[in-house]
Amino acid sequence: MTLESRYHIQNFTEGSATEPHWGYADRIVPCTNDAGSCEYLDVVYHSHDLGMLYSGILWSVIIGGLLLWGIIHRSHTSNRITRSINSFVRRRLLPEFKMGRYFFGRTTRLQVLVLLCLTIYLTIFSFVGIRYKIWKTPVKNHPELHNTRSSIGPLADRVGILAYALTPLSILLGSRESLLSLITGVPYQHFNFLHRWLGHIILLQSIAHTIFWCIVEIRLYQPQPSTAKSWITQTYMIWGVVAMILLLLLWGLSLQWSRRKFGYEFFRKAHYFLAMVYIGACWGHWAQLKCFMIPSLVLWLVDRAIRLIRTFLIHYKILSNGNGLFETIQAEIKHHDEDIIRMDFDNPNQLDFEIGQHFYICFPNTKGGIWQSHPFTPLSLPGEKHGYLIRAKKGETKRIMGSEGETTPVILTGPYGVDIMRDLGGEDNILCVAGGTGITFVLPVLLYLSKYGLTQGRMIELIWVVRHQRDTEWIAKELEDLRRDENIRITIRVTREIAIPGSNGMTTPTTESIRSKDLDGSQSEKTQTQEDVEKNGAIIPVSYNPELYSECPCNPPVYTSSSSSSTTPQIQMKNKVVDAEKAIEEGTEPHHRPDLGEAVKQFVGRTINGPTMVYVSGPGGMISDVRDEVALLNDGGRVWNGEERAEVRLIYDDRLE
Repeated sequence: MTLESRYHIQNFTEGSATEPHWGYADRIVPCTNDAGSCEYLDVVYHSHDLGMLYSGILWSVIIGGLLLWGIIHRSHTSNRITRSINSFVRRRLLPEFKMGRYFFGRTTRLQVLVLLCLTIYLTIFSFVGIRYKIWKTPVKNHPELHNTRSSIGPLADRVGILAYALTPLSILLGSRESLLSLITGVPYQHFNFLHRWLGHIILLQSIAHTIFWCIVEIRLYQPQPSTAKSWITQTYMIWGVVAMILLLLLWGLSLQWSRRKFGYEFFRKAHYFLAMVYIGACWGHWAQLKCFMIPSLVLWLVDRAIRLIRTFLIHYKILSNGNGLFETIQAEIKHHDEDIIRMDFDNPNQLDFEIGQHFYICFPNTKGGIWQSHPFTPLSLPGEKHGYLIRAKKGETKRIMGSEGETTPVILTGPYGVDIMRDLGGEDNILCVAGGTGITFVLPVLLYLSKYGLTQGRMIELIWVVRHQRDTEWIAKELEDLRRDENIRITIRVTREIAIPGSNGMTTPTTESIRSKDLDGSQSEKTQTQEDVEKNGAIIPVSYNPELYSECPCNPPVYTSSSSSSTTPQIQMKNKVVDAEKAIEEGTEPHHRPDLGEAVKQFVGRTINGPTMVYVSGPGGMISDVRDEVALLNDGGRVWNGEERAEVRLIYDDRLE
């Protein structure tokens, strides 16, 4: 039974020849079984051959599409036709797919469309080409019993083939050393959405494959339970069970709850290890489909190997005596507030990178050591001293904040990402929008344009949204350099500025301290005096200005000092004192977030001629607002008629989420 069950009720000792089938067991010809079993085998092998064909078609479309995308990306073709088409596509496919935010998160219509097309293809061709019928066949040595053979078996095999075929694509989409980015110019992190959802699809396919074969072997085949026991104890089935367990672990640990519970670094390392073992288990389960497992394993190994080589080339030095030395880099650190540090160090060995690329940095002196690394974008220009901003959340970045001394050793890997100035035209107007530490993504663009005298003749503006005015100290030197260029307009919007509490009771800020921050960093004339406070019984938060912000505090809080020694500002609302920052975080008090969509619209409206390039980096909500407005500002018809202002392009980085 052992050999027969694996080769679909065939016995090699009864046939005179074999017929090869790619990705499956050879078929014995002529068929020596009963008529029903022979007809069933016809369906099984025909369905399998079609499954391999459909997998080949899927990969042909993927490879062909990528090659076409790569040709277009590298052709630098820019004429009225292509620009009009691109503007039309951006208007339709760039906005966020809001109807599916609960399931998909903040994703574009284009990403959801690609996923939908893939899902439709897999759904259709999981069922097409299978003859659906039930056969009752005799059981050898058990005349009183019969086997029920049906199309469940061929369907289970078809789903399994497609799951195997998707495995290399999943590795490609999740690879940091991304071949897809090299071909298309799209940053590797933008493929994470498809990588995650492809994992869901593979899991569903594997579950269906497992359930269907359990029904066949445990229920429909006779005699029982001997048939089921013989089936489950075979080597290929043991590997199948192992592969299913590993896949469930991969999926479970990738859920947001698991990442919060165990930490991102544990998830990342476990994901790498489990993925490699899973590929091996799939190979052990059905070696005939190694045509899909070999590329998966090669892609995984190449990704890991290139990472190590990159790190080696940055840090390995040849000494004067001919010996080699792997040397860490000593970085200067400067603390800002309780959760921000700035890190600076000299460019190692004239390391070359492009504007917009980032590095993975690990801190060997912390608890995580060389086993943990995090992506950071340098705020400096290539060839100059590296500068980074790090916001401590928890885990490794939190431990960095607690490090003693003014320096810390670091190890770099990279660079990763793409050149975000590659497609910037000489007449493009430029709007850079950043939130918090997202300034590191857009700042080098402005520094480069200013340093090389490329700001003349076009509109350039930086809109930086920060929590507090003091946050501008993170990049004080760089801001000073940019302010020397009169062609660059700098807008800093403060969202959480509050009055400084006094030592006793309610504190009334000075007139100066409660002025709202204007677009260019100056102050508005709308103030609130002590007389206003006594009359109205409320202090308007510093950052509130209805002309600049889309949200207003309808019930302005009163800031008081806590009776404890803590310096954390408090809010007194209806005799209840709460932490001001916590109230904003929990949404009980508005944080006066600026309407960035309106800001983008106004910027494009002020342009005189030429298209606009928008760079944005920050939290997901900020990127969604900017992305949706950029989509609305595109108009393919107006571009075709020669109105360049209707062409607005977007480059964004959402790695902060």
